[in-house]
Amino acid sequence: LLGEDHAGILILDRGKPGDPLTSVIPSQAIMEAEITSNRPDCMGHLGVARELAAGLDRPMKRDFMPAFTGTADPPGRDLVKVSIDDPDLCSRYIGGVIKGVRVGPSPDWMQRRLRACGVRPINNIVDITNYVLLEYTQPLHAFDLARLSGPAIHVRRARANEKLLALDGLVRDLTSDMLVIADALRPVAVAGVIGGEETAVTTATRDILLESANFNGPSVRQTSRALGLRTEASARFERALPPELALAGARRAASLIAELAGGSVHREWADVYPRPQQPVRVNLRPALIDDVLGTHVPLEEAESILKRLNFHVKVMGDGEWDVLPPVFRLDVTIPEDLVEEVGRVHGYDRVPPTLPGRRHERWTPATPSLDRRLDAIREVLAGAGYSETWSPALVSGRQLEALRIAAHAMRVSNPLSDDMDTLRTSLLPSLMDAMALNRDRGRLDIRIYEIAEAYLARVGDHNGGQPEEPLRLAALASAGATADEGRDALYRLKSVLDGCVAAMSAPSCMYDRASAELFHPGRCAAVMLDGRQLGYIGELHPTVSAGAGIDGRVVAFEVDVEPMVAESRIPRAQPLPRFPRVQRDLAVIVDETVAAGVLHTAIKEVAGDLLEHVRAFDEYRGAQVSEGHKSVAFTLTFRSPERTLTDAEVDKVMAEIKLGLEKRHRARFRE
Repeated sequence: LLGEDHAGILILDRGKPGDPLTSVIPSQAIMEAEITSNRPDCMGHLGVARELAAGLDRPMKRDFMPAFTGTADPPGRDLVKVSIDDPDLCSRYIGGVIKGVRVGPSPDWMQRRLRACGVRPINNIVDITNYVLLEYTQPLHAFDLARLSGPAIHVRRARANEKLLALDGLVRDLTSDMLVIADALRPVAVAGVIGGEETAVTTATRDILLESANFNGPSVRQTSRALGLRTEASARFERALPPELALAGARRAASLIAELAGGSVHREWADVYPRPQQPVRVNLRPALIDDVLGTHVPLEEAESILKRLNFHVKVMGDGEWDVLPPVFRLDVTIPEDLVEEVGRVHGYDRVPPTLPGRRHERWTPATPSLDRRLDAIREVLAGAGYSETWSPALVSGRQLEALRIAAHAMRVSNPLSDDMDTLRTSLLPSLMDAMALNRDRGRLDIRIYEIAEAYLARVGDHNGGQPEEPLRLAALASAGATADEGRDALYRLKSVLDGCVAAMSAPSCMYDRASAELFHPGRCAAVMLDGRQLGYIGELHPTVSAGAGIDGRVVAFEVDVEPMVAESRIPRAQPLPRFPRVQRDLAVIVDETVAAGVLHTAIKEVAGDLLEHVRAFDEYRGAQVSEGHKSVAFTLTFRSPERTLTDAEVDKVMAEIKLGLEKRHRARFRE
């Protein structure tokens, strides 16, 4: 009840000791409402009351615009001159002059209400400005007219080295980004945030200047953050208050001051309004209400709801409604906004739950989207410890030429810089730059990848005569310093690429010995899918990695993604195997030029249906193998879905595999 400020002593009536506290301080219910950012008009009691009146279909007891106006002469606009430098920062400024006020404590009822809202009473003038802020949402400020330097009020940006002794007792350093209220000599307030101590209302004040203005929300927010000061006023201005609210708040405050503090309110206030708020009319087709809400709302009820919310509704000849929102509803600009107003007052709980009324195409694995496939790839790479990167599509043409991959590059007509003058033909240069940057920051084990388009100037009939933009997947990983470490890293990278292919439900890739720019000539393979080359995998050439500023070995791959997606198959669910597997190892000695992938394919083709899986796990060159040859070791897994395999059956298949490898590749076998 007393708010959050517990300073001071509460003086109670001497004549009522022992009486219940509620008989001295009347109890009252306090409702707390969470206001969304698009409804600043509801940050005051009247705004909430309007919502309740519309929902309960009860009349409001008070109009939005008070009828009170001053009557004293001379006109207020002759006593105070207001100028605004930038209407974008201050769309309206009202200055009202009230003379002969008596500053003192506020009435008990006002103090109780302020305390209930967490506001500490100060004096009747300041309390009235706070009271109207809570009531109307409009922040106000009262200046001691006698303490202002001259009759001019200037709304401008702060100047160099200007300071303000604020009402919180702190001296605030002002910058040119801040909007201030200034008199002829100095700033007297920070617009929309806090007033100044030197022009504050005191018990000696007799004449006041009442400010009611509309300030730019983003500007107030920026100033509030820069000062580290968020006030009740700034919290409201940040949400973009309607300019018409300034006049309503000023009239309400002036009437309370005349009633509670005496004084004469001068007529015809200074009101600078360079760009008056223009009404926004919205045409609504009534049938849209049912279409959007998915339920029937009678037109009479919909029209009544809008009118109860202070919308002016005019039915046109073609049946459409011409709707004029109230001046305090800046958030209503399109027909769907009006439908939302009808829906929330009608009650979303009254919308009956129903199943969709139209047939929707059900997603099946037969119609996978590219995004689903790419997400599956990302999961595999993340599981292997790779981090995704995003790099600019524009790279240095000189870099591509140095790497000898600029054959199909496209230069930009008006590049921003020499380092961004060419569309990339490969993702690997950007990944190398990222790896070099991370190594400079002290990271050694780096695994990164990118999925993005490359841009090639090749023109072909298959592409409608346009340059190609293949979607590619590229990955880069640190590979240690020694040859053995590099070989192990390359096998791990191959396993990652195989996992990506499997995640897309595409057929397994094959790997053929090859040579390519960027890669080590003896440690590079072409990635093949159904006879089509997708890209390359291997160890980067030492001069390439060194030229990029990378120490040590680096393994990488870059492949086209879309062919793999095109070859993806529907995943088939299989029952769990009922019978045990049989595993055999096979060490095959072949010529150095025969790739392990070729042997892998030959084994699968010869073995038949009993072979469930084959995996290469070792490659040996050494004393036990003649020069120019190598030994590749495979693990073969056999299983039958119908019975337990016998050793004789497996031995027969193994013999057929050996015979096939001997005929195709002159293979020999290590025992």
